[in-house]
Amino acid sequence: MMANGWKTPEEICQDYHITMATFYNRRDECLSNPDYRDAVIRDGGKRTYVDENLWQKFLRYRSEQYRIRQLDPHLREVR
Repeated sequence: MMANGWKTPEEICQDYHITMATFYNRRDECLSNPDYRDAVIRDGGKRTYVDENLWQKFLRYRSEQYRIRQLDPHLREVR
């Protein structure tokens, strides 16, 4: 891991026990969200880094959205 908290996609896959395909799906979802798109840093076409702190916030957001979708429609509330 870099000193600034950035990781490579391979490090993220290893640390979070996900495949590269899963990473790419989550990366695309993250990039489409204006609040979290800065978690993915692309240095040209060949290098990608992930700001792990912001990535974790994105995963928490994603988890909360999943929780809301699983609730009975009458119980849903947006926080």
